[in-house]
Amino acid sequence: MNLVSIELQYDPIEFIFQHGDDVTKLHLLQFLDVLEIKKGKNLTLNLLKSQMASGGFPSKFDEKIEGIRETCRNAILLLNCGIPHDRLNIQAAVNYLLKHQRENGGWSENPNLRIPKHVIELSNTKSVSWLTADIIELLRSVGLAESESCIKALNWLRKMQNSNGGWPMFEEQFGEDPDSTAQILFMMKEIYGEKDAIWLKGYRLFEKFLDELTFDVEREYYVASTGEKRENDIYHLTHLLISSLVDSKRRLEAGYNLQDARINKIVQAILKSQRKDGGWRPFWTQHSDPTYTVLTLKLLVWLDVITLEELKKKAAAYA
Repeated sequence: MNLVSIELQYDPIEFIFQHGDDVTKLHLLQFLDVLEIKKGKNLTLNLLKSQMASGGFPSKFDEKIEGIRETCRNAILLLNCGIPHDRLNIQAAVNYLLKHQRENGGWSENPNLRIPKHVIELSNTKSVSWLTADIIELLRSVGLAESESCIKALNWLRKMQNSNGGWPMFEEQFGEDPDSTAQILFMMKEIYGEKDAIWLKGYRLFEKFLDELTFDVEREYYVASTGEKRENDIYHLTHLLISSLVDSKRRLEAGYNLQDARINKIVQAILKSQRKDGGWRPFWTQHSDPTYTVLTLKLLVWLDVITLEELKKKAAAYA
């Protein structure tokens, strides 16, 4: 059964405005295309003001130190908010990132940061595949697709693909990480085309991941790498279709929509997992998460499950 423009059971907009940080709220207003309201203008200005003298943006782990992840993603957000790519803020962020490209072509997190032990997706000693892909997206957005740095980064990622067709999170890591694989794979398809050997090899693995996720949805739990059974939280339900708040909808544009029975089942599980406070919860917290709530709304709008107009009406009451 197809889902057509349904009403969410609980209000996610109120939850985001009550519990989200400024960057998360700005992501929401940018997606809803209501940046012209006073709150949107103020949030954009606040983000611009937070940029450090180096050109970087403060890390969530330590606001006194630049974060490679935050610098890249905040620059992409500002571009999406209409800040021109030749404006000093964007150029300074890009220059900061270029100075920190590793010799192999990839990027790691700032080596001056102490990364918490529970943050397993980042490294400041090894190049990170998904972070490198994020920065490639930024470079392509500011007209540097043919630059030496961008080509070097792409070549490193292409060499990182393993024999199964997937990508690990870090260099010298065995196995493949499903969400890193999905993010990088569809970027490769967009750049190199459908006949690219990298795409053809990885596409089969992505299909396998999607089949496995559908099986988890049908049995209503998944088995973590630790062997622990977990309920299908919002991270597990979304990570193959959208990786972050700055991710594009190219996977959905490739035909992964509600006409695909697997996607339909995943969406129904997403709707069912909304919490009474309006948000959605990833596995690493007992509470609803504003960032993943915005991410979920983007996915549901892109899949035509809910409408942008519906969310705009709700936002008008809080913004």
